[in-house]
Amino acid sequence: MQKKKILTATLASTLAATVIAGAGTFAYLQANTGTITNKFGKNADTGLDITLTETGVTLDNEGNGEKIYEIKPNQQDDKDPTVTVTNNIDVFTFVEISDKTTLDNNKIVNYQVDEGWTKLTDELADYELVNDEVTDVYYRIVAADADNNEFAVIKDNRITYAQNVTGDKIDNDDVTIAFQAFCIDKAPFVEDGKDEIVSATDAYKAIPRVFAYEPEGNFTTVAVDEDTVAVTGYTGTNTEVNIPRTIDGKTVVSIANNAFENNTTVEKVVVPSTVTEIGVAAFQSTPNLKEVRLSKNLNELSDEAFFNSGIESITIPAGVTDIVDSCFENCPLLETVTFSKGLKMLGENAFKSCISLKTVVLPDGLESLGGNTFKGCINLESVTIPSSCTSFVDDEIFKNCDLTKLTIKGEAGSAAQTYAENNGITFEAI
Repeated sequence: MQKKKILTATLASTLAATVIAGAGTFAYLQANTGTITNKFGKNADTGLDITLTETGVTLDNEGNGEKIYEIKPNQQDDKDPTVTVTNNIDVFTFVEISDKTTLDNNKIVNYQVDEGWTKLTDELADYELVNDEVTDVYYRIVAADADNNEFAVIKDNRITYAQNVTGDKIDNDDVTIAFQAFCIDKAPFVEDGKDEIVSATDAYKAIPRVFAYEPEGNFTTVAVDEDTVAVTGYTGTNTEVNIPRTIDGKTVVSIANNAFENNTTVEKVVVPSTVTEIGVAAFQSTPNLKEVRLSKNLNELSDEAFFNSGIESITIPAGVTDIVDSCFENCPLLETVTFSKGLKMLGENAFKSCISLKTVVLPDGLESLGGNTFKGCINLESVTIPSSCTSFVDDEIFKNCDLTKLTIKGEAGSAAQTYAENNGITFEAI
């Protein structure tokens, strides 16, 4: 079993020499690791080993064999990332976890963080982490003169597989759990030579690549009420835009109609958690826009919000109940849509002509599919429809799709099965 240590931080005179103290500004001693990624895949070149059970061999027409692997539910494996800290000052030690151990909206592994770590994620909920790969942050205080002190990250160094996984899904590079660690001086230096103790939250926020908002002057706004504004336009030139939570002291609650329409520069937008509404055509005709991180508190996506954009993947927050008409129509690069259980309806033309969509898993609780929802999704291969979906607006939901390679998956006897059989689409009971 390969062992990994994810941090060796020597916070001593060599590092202290890099500290610059400015008037009224904290300067932090800092050390950090690179990211250690554990890939849940066979023959992985990096990361820790996992046990895979060979379940059989399939042969092609030429007799070449391919092993089929299986991870069994409740099977346990060693995963032992360890933080090693050598320090002569008191430090906050942070571990960031980027957990992508999910397939088809189902968790693959379960684990607990070891004793001694305190979860910081909830205290950061009101901020937008630019490093949006991070799913959880934990910290502990390590006292000065701790000599090569080692701290386990995962309790008992064990993870448990929560579901059965077979075949090529095990090789999916997107199914990973990654760790990165940071140490920051617990007492930042100030100009008058006095030490000042800060909270773990403040210390974490001082990490340079954690929080970075776009300058307020790069946005135009309109008042919603006395205390809130809507963003009506972006005048900056950055490719990555992290919209601030407040502009001129007023809370940003909406991205207005056409706010980013026809922008050909922006590639990524982070929408703050204060925003509850995305307006009509807000990101329409943005060919270079690959990624938008939507507000976790979003409850309204308006018509044509991402029409004709370059978006490649999107996660729909739990508060969004309807994906309305033409919301993602003609997004030719859209490959991955992650839905939340709050979704009730897909509107007319919602994903029309999204030619890169291959697999769609609709969430439990969905009630209705609108007309032409997936029309022209010519590479669509699999759509999982929950039994809660009983309303199919018409027979053209999958019009101009390649029905010879399309499979609808759902519960036997469900409305999804009836719809599939009535429209000549293969149905697979799950």
